[in-house]
Amino acid sequence: MNLLIAIPTNDTMPFQFVESLTKLIRRLDMDGIKYDVAFQGGTLVYVGRDKLSLKAISGDYSHVLWLDSDMVFTEDLVDDLLDNGKDFTTGIAHSRRAPYPSCVFTEIYPCPTRYEGEYPSEVFQIAGCGMACVLMKVDVLRDVWSHHSTAFFPERELGEDLAFCKRATDLGYKIFADPHVQVGHIGHFVVYPDYQETYRKSITEVNHA
Repeated sequence: MNLLIAIPTNDTMPFQFVESLTKLIRRLDMDGIKYDVAFQGGTLVYVGRDKLSLKAISGDYSHVLWLDSDMVFTEDLVDDLLDNGKDFTTGIAHSRRAPYPSCVFTEIYPCPTRYEGEYPSEVFQIAGCGMACVLMKVDVLRDVWSHHSTAFFPERELGEDLAFCKRATDLGYKIFADPHVQVGHIGHFVVYPDYQETYRKSITEVNHA
């Protein structure tokens, strides 16, 4: 395995992300996994993702780990995402703003639909996802680029991440989510997936008080 850790970023990065990345890199060193880390700054995220994806294709990389610079994750993230053996796997992340909806989608076209309710106990297939914490084979990127002039340019009503998912699934790739890999989203505080249900319960209690 030869891994590119691809990180688009707008500006400075929270210390929680830097701490998580440092621990992840230390674990990769201990496991003897070959890797590089690439940052791409800029206000247009899709441009950053396109540049990083071309770097992954032009380099001798087998996999790319997409990480947003406002995430918190464990040091064994790569091992966990590799375990299922899929070409394209996301961890579970939720929005950092109330009501903290899932960044996993059951449908992306014609209308993006976020996952609701409890997640399955095992890895499950999805329609699309945010790219905050995704491990994919570089072959997926290479195939998308071979059929399109861009990988991540947004489409109508689809941001850059879901637009890419649509292009990949149109080519026959399947996207999976691993419910055992739950990552935090840094806002004013770190948001984990179970915060959504906690928020709902609190609203229900207030409404019935």
